[in-house]
Amino acid sequence: MPMDEYTVSASPTVTAQLKHALDTARTLGVFPLASRAARWISEELARTPLEFGESRGYLPHLHLHIRLGFARPLSVRFAVHEPSKQVFVTAFALSG
Repeated sequence: MPMDEYTVSASPTVTAQLKHALDTARTLGVFPLASRAARWISEELARTPLEFGESRGYLPHLHLHIRLGFARPLSVRFAVHEPSKQVFVTAFALSG
């Protein structure tokens, strides 16, 4: 049974945050793990964003579910607009 895919978007600032996190992971010697985590996060955001991570609130006037997800060693903040099947990534960080 095919699942609806979500459109995932991130600003240039968030894209730079991910690049910085991956660069730092390379320096720390955990780049392979961080790279796999980034791919897994991308797949989860496109398939099942409302099941990934933890809820951090809901903005009813915007129909946005605010969430925080972890895939060691990365963390991601994002918002899900279910009516339009869109995910907005708002921050990436190297955790730990």
